[in-house]
This record gives sequence, C-alpha cells and structure tokens, in this order.
Amino acid sequence: MKIINRYLIKEFIPKFLTSLLVFTFILLMDLLFDLSDLLLNKGAGLINTIKLFIYILPSFFMFTMPMSILSGTILLFSRLSEDNEILAIRTSGIKILTIIKPIITISLFLSLIMFYFNSSLIPILNSKFKTLYYQILYKNPIMQFSEKNFVQIQNYDIYVKKISKNNILKKIIIYKWKDDLPTITTAERAEMTVAEDKGILFRLYNGKILQENPKKSGEFNLCNFSENEMFLEIIQNTDFLANREGGMRELKSKELLNKARTGSPEFKNFYLTEFHLRNVLASAGLIFVFVAVPLSISFTKKRTKSLGITNVIIIMFIYYIILVTGTTLGKRGAINPMIAVWIPNIIVGFTGILLLLNISKK
Repeated sequence: MKIINRYLIKEFIPKFLTSLLVFTFILLMDLLFDLSDLLLNKGAGLINTIKLFIYILPSFFMFTMPMSILSGTILLFSRLSEDNEILAIRTSGIKILTIIKPIITISLFLSLIMFYFNSSLIPILNSKFKTLYYQILYKNPIMQFSEKNFVQIQNYDIYVKKISKNNILKKIIIYKWKDDLPTITTAERAEMTVAEDKGILFRLYNGKILQENPKKSGEFNLCNFSENEMFLEIIQNTDFLANREGGMRELKSKELLNKARTGSPEFKNFYLTEFHLRNVLASAGLIFVFVAVPLSISFTKKRTKSLGITNVIIIMFIYYIILVTGTTLGKRGAINPMIAVWIPNIIVGFTGILLLLNISKK
C-alpha cells in the first residue's frame, strides 16, 4: 500500500503544481500588465514593482489553491481510470476510500495552510501592498493620471481627456478647492513636469480660469489666457499612510469578528461574510476531492483526459456561481452570512460523499 500511496502522490503533485501555475497566471494577467505599466511607463522602479508583486501574489492563492486541488485530483484519477489502473488496484482488494487517503491528506494539509494564509498572512500583505502603492503615487504623482478619469491630489481634482507622449495633456480641467470655494482652470493643452521632492508644474495653453467671488456668493470672475503656469505642491512625507485604517481585505479574521461585534450594525453582515468566505475558500480544496474522485473514476475505456478538464470547468463554474450568490445574499442580510457563504461547500461536499459511497459499493 505504501508503494501505491507514493505513486499517487508522485502523480498528483506535478498535476497540482501545473494547475496552480496556470490558474494563478490567468488571474494575474491584468495585474502583470498594470505592474509593467508602472515599471516601464510611470517610473515606479524595479524594486517597488517586485515588492508589489510579492505582496499581492498570495491573495490569488485564496482562489487558485482549491481550483488546483480540484484540477489535480480530476486529472489524476481520470488518467488512472483511462489506463485501467484504478480497476487493477481495486481488483487486488483495495477499497476506493483507501486509495484516495494520500490525496485527502495532502488536501487537508494544503487547506490548513490556506486557513492561516486567508486569516492572517494575506490581510497583512494586502495592507503592505496598498500602503506601498499609495506611497508610490504620492511620490510619483504623474502615475495617477489616466485618460477620461478624475485624479485627486490633495486639494486638487484634475480631469484629463487625453494623454499623449512626453506628458502632454489635452483637454484638462483642474478644480482647486480652498475654503469650500472652487477655482476652475481649463486648458486645451498642458505640459507636465515633476519637480523632485516638490510637486508638479503645469504649463497651460489656451485656457480659462473661473473663480467665485468670495465676497459675493454666486458671482464669478472669468479670465482667459494663452499661456499660464500652475504648481501643485506635493507632500513627500508618507509616514501617515502606514497608520491608515485598512479595508476589510486588510483586516485579519480576528479583527473582522471584532468589527462585527463592536462596529456599525449596517456593516456587520459585510464583516461576517468576509470572515466566513475566507474559511470557505480555505476548506474548498478538501471538499473538492470528495466530488472529484467519483466523477473521474470510470471502468470503461471511453473516458478521456479532455472529459476530466471539462469536469473541472463545470464544477468550478457551478461552485463559484453558488458562492457569489451566497456571498451577495449574506452581505445584504437576506440570509445569515455563515449559512449563505457555506452553502456551496455543503452542497458540493454532501454530493461528493454520496457519489463516493456509491462508487465504493460497486
């Protein structure tokens, strides 16, 4: 039996790791483009870009780890069934529940790791990611600008319709707020340069300045200009960012429960849903094993590996549809958050156990 266990583990691990690499890469694609843009076009620096990647990478494991356990299990047992190895093992008198013990053990070990990751490590890394990202934005304000979006820099709100090469901004609108009175500056074109450790210098061309008269409410002063300069001073000391209050994804599970008990009642369901969601995803990999094995085992030669991949897609699709629905209902308070979020694990786990018991009797 030890030989069979080693053989199953040896076959499972490469399939699991390959699935983990593929699924993580797919989810990371958008982030990789954003990080490449930060590095190549916005001057974030190689070290900071690598740090951002390291900080955010484990948060993807929350989703890809259970998916990879499912994929690895289905691909393994589909292949064993296709090659009649399962039939040979069972003919020797070994029960199916005994065969899957090493895979259950590995999945249980991975789930325990994910319980720690989801509850403690990932929130810390999410906080580090956001803090570093905000620090980069404060020190490199040019990174914040994007086409057809408002950017807030201290007491300025800036809108840019189009950004061309060499930091040329077209159709720019700048709102400067002082004592709740806005000064609105528009320009057809603007050149932007960053004065190191000081701020941003805008050279504005063909624009207008609209300002409300502080002495007469509702009266505005309007002036036109062909060329003008505006300097936005930037605060370089970003130590205050490290002490900011993080969002739910940056709170440890214990802190979520504390917030649910002592925080505003209107956010209680949000905190509880996030808390249970982490535990559900951590245990999902183990639950998937019970449904993956019976769906993969066949005693005919018609089963192919492509069918195993199809099973992976179908199970993941159904599971995450139920999970998203339950999460939404839990946050809205339509259903108790614990029940709402655990529904997919209960359904998949119960179905898997019934199928497994049915297979084991044959």
